[in-house]
Amino acid sequence: MSAAAVALRVVLLFMWMVALAGLAAERWWVAELLVSLRVQQMCVLVPFVLVLCVARVSGRWRLSAVLLLCWHLWWLRTAWLAEGPSGDVVSSAVELTVCVSNVQADNPDVESVLGSLRDCDADVIAVLELTRALRIRLSGEFAEEYPYFLWEEREPGHFGIGLLSRLPIRSSAIVNYRLPSVPSIEAVLELPGGGGVQLIATHPRPPMDAWQHRMRNEHLDVLADRVSELRGSGGFPVIVMGDLNVTPWSPTFGRLQDRGGLWSVTAGGGLEPTWYQRPGFLYGLVLDHVLHTDGLRHLRRRILPGNGSDHRSVVVEFQLD
Repeated sequence: MSAAAVALRVVLLFMWMVALAGLAAERWWVAELLVSLRVQQMCVLVPFVLVLCVARVSGRWRLSAVLLLCWHLWWLRTAWLAEGPSGDVVSSAVELTVCVSNVQADNPDVESVLGSLRDCDADVIAVLELTRALRIRLSGEFAEEYPYFLWEEREPGHFGIGLLSRLPIRSSAIVNYRLPSVPSIEAVLELPGGGGVQLIATHPRPPMDAWQHRMRNEHLDVLADRVSELRGSGGFPVIVMGDLNVTPWSPTFGRLQDRGGLWSVTAGGGLEPTWYQRPGFLYGLVLDHVLHTDGLRHLRRRILPGNGSDHRSVVVEFQLD
């Protein structure tokens, strides 16, 4: 056996180990990072399979590589399979457009951020990583178009959060699902015709070490229980939006959906990333999400052009079902 054939087998075994380690994603923060990089693993695996096909490697090893490719495709299937109520526009139905935008606290291009928020033309905008300086600009320049504005500042701003709304806010609260330093917003918006919708904007910590991984998971568990409580109360439909610091193919994301009874508008929307699509980092990650309960159906989802932040804003159009 040639040295090249041995090297290819070693690489394939390593790729299998990385893939199987992802099964521990809910308990081990390193495995969570590996799961988040599933698309990147696919980008490496596809040309690797082609190399195996032309190299002098036995058929069993080529079959193993194809099975690994299928393994990743299975986890990524939600990118192409839509879920939840959706459909064509109904002219008589009440419509609602929401936008979630992580503007990056240390983003120097404030004018691009403001322009992006103006252009999204949403009824309600969740602004994540809101700093005091940006809050002052928003409360001044957006007051006429968005007369309802809630915020909770956190300096240097990485977990500051704000909500801009054209629609009247019946009630609102700043809540902490896990850590006092990571606030979220709950608000009931009044829709035309007297209906309403419960909106939750949130931004859990990134799972970059064991402690933050546990805090992120506990945050999402408390959030899911809160959504389940709101659903059980028989009130308005619920929309959850934010930079959740989890990819759609993570089992943690699946648990959030199952536990909260939530549909994801990301499902069926492809693999277009919302975070860090920059040179030096292959592809990027899908971290910014909008989810909803029954009673709403989503019509369209758009990812906006960059505004200087490491995230891209997400706009979703809904109708009351």
